[in-house]
Amino acid sequence: MSRSLRIALTLAISAVFLFLAARGVEWERAWATALQIRAGWLVLVVAFTVWTLYIRAQRWQVLLRPLGMVERAPAVHATNIGFFANMVLPLRAGEIVRPVLLARRTKLPLGGVLASIVLERVFDLLAVILLFGAATLLVPVSEQVRQLGVLLVSFGVLLGGAVGIARWQEQRVISLWEHVAKWLPQIVAEPLDHFVRGFLRALEVLDRPSRFFEVVVWTAYLWLIIGAVNTFGLVAFGFAVPLLRCGVALTAIVALAVSVPSAPGYIGSFQFGCKLALEVFRIDASDALAFSVVLHVTQFFAILAAGLYSLLREGVSLRQIEEVSKSDVSVSPG
Repeated sequence: MSRSLRIALTLAISAVFLFLAARGVEWERAWATALQIRAGWLVLVVAFTVWTLYIRAQRWQVLLRPLGMVERAPAVHATNIGFFANMVLPLRAGEIVRPVLLARRTKLPLGGVLASIVLERVFDLLAVILLFGAATLLVPVSEQVRQLGVLLVSFGVLLGGAVGIARWQEQRVISLWEHVAKWLPQIVAEPLDHFVRGFLRALEVLDRPSRFFEVVVWTAYLWLIIGAVNTFGLVAFGFAVPLLRCGVALTAIVALAVSVPSAPGYIGSFQFGCKLALEVFRIDASDALAFSVVLHVTQFFAILAAGLYSLLREGVSLRQIEEVSKSDVSVSPG
């Protein structure tokens, strides 16, 4: 599928999400709700959003240890710029920009750095699945949604098991991969080979219980702060909801919604996720849309500011970031 077609598809998905989020909205009420927020709480939203980037960078340092020691500054700046790219460029460009920038700065093998991003996403996915499972227990949901929660938790257990098996049966996984790679064209097999081997090397983080525990703690800390960001938004709007339960449900549902391919900045998917979560607590669609837009814009500018700061510190231009995002990354061993 061509790049242009993929971009068009993500824009179409976002348009559908925006339509669903805006359905049934009374625009005058939404505007009035947005004007009545307690703006001081948005300062905490900004501060904690930037703090999530710092936490991600610290966790990434731990995940990169099997490849080599990475200083905090390069990890922080690459993380800031990567999430900045996700906000302003299509196709989740930051997922490529972030590891490429760090690999260039630290001279670590790009295949391994890319693999660390995948492992990071595995930990985040497991955290979101557990949050969603907890949400189905904490809030009144339909039996279908509860069953979905059980299904997702089961998937999380299987995924975690598969990752563990891949590490402790590394040689068998490599043998299986080598058998599959024989049937692939070299232009495909070679970069995939570097990635697979880099991923298995990144899994060495599981070898030491202390290091694995460290990643788990950082992941729990990260999602606690993300939940706090959403809770500050609820307080800013003064919604009469149980903050703990609503915060957990909001964090889990929005995280699942924005995992779907969408336009830059998760436009549409973020709004729809907020509407779905707040509907459970009988928040009017107009109020939910106002909440989603204000919270989204606040987080957007927080990440934008952090990204621009790191671009200036690293001496990287927006054009260079765009060129990296459009390039076909060669996953070489060096």
